[in-house]
Amino acid sequence: MGPVRAFGRAARSLRRHGVRALLLSGGVAIGVALLVFLLAFVGGTRKALLDRVVSSLPITHLTVVPRAFSLAVIKFESPFSVLDDRAVERIAAVPGVARVMPMAGLRIPAQLRATFFGQGFVTDTGVFGVEPELVEDQLPEGTGFGEQPGARGYPAVISSDLIDMYNTGFAKANDLPQLTPDILRNQEATLYLGFSSFNPGSGVAARAVRVRMVGVSDRVPLVGVSLPLEVVNEWNRDLADMSRPEYIQLTVVAERAEEVDAIARTIEGMGYTVTSGREIAQRVRTLTDVLRAAGALIGLVVLAVAGLGIANALLLSVLERRHDIGVFRSVGATRSDIRLLFLCEAALVGLLGAGVGVAIAVGAARAADWALHRVLPDLAFLPPSFFDLSWSVLAGGLSLGLFVSVLAAVSPAHRAARLDPARVLKTG
Repeated sequence: MGPVRAFGRAARSLRRHGVRALLLSGGVAIGVALLVFLLAFVGGTRKALLDRVVSSLPITHLTVVPRAFSLAVIKFESPFSVLDDRAVERIAAVPGVARVMPMAGLRIPAQLRATFFGQGFVTDTGVFGVEPELVEDQLPEGTGFGEQPGARGYPAVISSDLIDMYNTGFAKANDLPQLTPDILRNQEATLYLGFSSFNPGSGVAARAVRVRMVGVSDRVPLVGVSLPLEVVNEWNRDLADMSRPEYIQLTVVAERAEEVDAIARTIEGMGYTVTSGREIAQRVRTLTDVLRAAGALIGLVVLAVAGLGIANALLLSVLERRHDIGVFRSVGATRSDIRLLFLCEAALVGLLGAGVGVAIAVGAARAADWALHRVLPDLAFLPPSFFDLSWSVLAGGLSLGLFVSVLAAVSPAHRAARLDPARVLKTG
């Protein structure tokens, strides 16, 4: 008996036991649906995170910060890893380093006051100084960032993520229009240095300066405005009595991506903490690999339970159909024919269940995408889809459901093939 005839006989047998076949297929469908859904979600999350990391942190860039130690909730910075001009020179001399771009923080409080859409806006803010080269490729041409301040004030950059927070928080709460980089560009504001809501002092700012927004960047700190490094160093020297500039972090650019790991080890040996786009991407991969393994384990457990159900159902079917098997053997069917018949039944059950499971997973993923995009704020970094329904994931779920079903049928099929037809027909 060939495979085509065997599948035909298996289909007729399953139709006679339709309820049992549907229940067994349902178990496979649940396992496959859960497996595909979880793997697609982890894959989509991983893809979104890696795309975000790669786009914002080039693999040739490293971030260097002072080494810190934690004691409960208290964090201490090592006094031996201060970032100053001397540290910049040492790191710039490391073989393979093309450029070092420091970032400074204003050491006195500051308050930002502006007018957006005819409504006043006041907030305490951080002020940071960055090298123009760090952000210039993300700014429109002719912005003048890094040049001497003009009549309209100092050029300033804010974080693109801060715009998202404004749009989903302050703007919605006050029924204001959404901000975009184009609308924000050339907006003017006033920085009151040495003054904040938490440190009003005498009520008079040490200095009030005009700033002009020239663009947005995802390479500057989230909470605050960023100006040219020389400006912030000057303010620290004049207003915070800092004779030597100190930096909160350094961005180190390697000449080639292949040298990033060696540069990172050398800088870490100097007593600093180093992170890079490659390292963060590897952490994301490790985390998502663990989540993927956990999701696969859950799906496999459900499939294993479904496989046990198929095995028990087929063993029961062998007992119920002992007489039919004996008659079949007596008219010339071989043991291989009997074994093939039961394996084909299991394959049809697995194929039906796996196909339904894949369809359920795809439908659930589409529904979850729709629900998440309606519930979550409309942020720029949200992925178009939280699920990676690739052909490999769908084919893998289909194949695994079929494999588990056939594997579960091996023992019952072997038992059916070993039945002695003479003894079965004699005992009835």
